[in-house]
Amino acid sequence: MIRYLICLVFIFNVILLLNFIVLPEAKAAATVPLTVTVNGSLVITDADNDTMLGKDPTKNVTINITPDIGATTQTGAANFRIRTNRSAWRLTAQKTASNAGGTGLTDSDVLLDVAKSAGSSANANSGTLVAPFNAQTNIGSITTAAAVDVVSGTAKTSSSKDGTNTNNYFQVNTTYSVVPDFFYSPGTFSTTITYNLVSP
Repeated sequence: MIRYLICLVFIFNVILLLNFIVLPEAKAAATVPLTVTVNGSLVITDADNDTMLGKDPTKNVTINITPDIGATTQTGAANFRIRTNRSAWRLTAQKTASNAGGTGLTDSDVLLDVAKSAGSSANANSGTLVAPFNAQTNIGSITTAAAVDVVSGTAKTSSSKDGTNTNNYFQVNTTYSVVPDFFYSPGTFSTTITYNLVSP
């Protein structure tokens, strides 16, 4: 009987001792260091073909004038959409030397109007028209020697998330117009204007 009690006490002490012994925990781990780098981007597209195929477009503007009594000013347009995540950007313009082509037209005879608009998820205030392009001017304001600023950008063009990048564009509309004056002779006036989207 005494031996039985001693055995019970011994077993109880062993169990009690095991409760106080901390066994090392076995474990395994996988670590995933994650970084996401967002690069700066500048994209310009044809407003009439706002797709990957419309990037860096060439827009032909052809104006035909026939002088006549009561004839109205003839116009042509080239519109572009800008997308950028940069906080400082510029739309510049530079042209080649004009060829009057016997018409008697000069750069000052080709009027230029620049306007801006924006998509539903874009920031319409991300860019500001730079003088003299903030009012009607003529293509003589665009020089051949160096690029001039047309739009000064001070913020990214997007104002809210747009997973398909469909409506986060800042649009620049350029309209060229000529009065059909009898002073002008038959022929073809030509020049090439290049608009570049740059940062800063």
